[in-house]
Amino acid sequence: MKKLIASLTVFSCIAGFCSCGENTPPESSQRVSTAPIDPEIIGTWANDTSGYRFGENRKVTLTMDFSERGHFTSDGAFQTLNALIPANNVNYDGSRLYCTVSNYSDEYQEQVTSVLIDMERKDEPDMNTFDGEYKIYGGIATDLIARDLGIATKHLNFEGKIEGEKLYISIVDVFDFETVDGNLDLFSEYLVYSDESADCLRYSYTIQNDTLTMIYGTDGSASPEVYTRSQNES
Repeated sequence: MKKLIASLTVFSCIAGFCSCGENTPPESSQRVSTAPIDPEIIGTWANDTSGYRFGENRKVTLTMDFSERGHFTSDGAFQTLNALIPANNVNYDGSRLYCTVSNYSDEYQEQVTSVLIDMERKDEPDMNTFDGEYKIYGGIATDLIARDLGIATKHLNFEGKIEGEKLYISIVDVFDFETVDGNLDLFSEYLVYSDESADCLRYSYTIQNDTLTMIYGTDGSASPEVYTRSQNES
């Protein structure tokens, strides 16, 4: 995960309350997942900050605990890495939940309002709590995640979950994957690789009991990433 979303500092630009433009990379060629999949890797794996969900559909969902970078507070405000956005800037009708911030723009010579995050409940409306599962439509948060991934926001499907002052964000089915000879390959037609000859992000991996260890690259020099199988997975 840290190779995919390395040093992600979502909302770092909010210190100046600016809206970050989307960086749309060129689209790369598509690789098709056909090799047999290691059944042991299917399921959800996570550590304290991030994780993966490997599906039988050969798709990978990225998961992250977004709370340190941005979350809704118990009194209805929104806390970012650099600023507390007051509850007056948070709009909620029991279903749609979004947060905005305004600041004077030298470029436009006027007040500009930016959406930090815009989401809608996936279950029944509930005016009593923000807690629940959401479809995320966009905002500065998703734009910055997309920029760090190097994939245009329009190609990404975001979902969220709020539990108290915790905000979890998932990028659903963002990659295809294969497992070949102890290697885990992640790839997408929308991902542009730093190595022009590459067609995937390659990790070596091992699974021991309920622990997944992944090492980026083929030379073993990267630091291991360690994840634990979700207790809800069999």
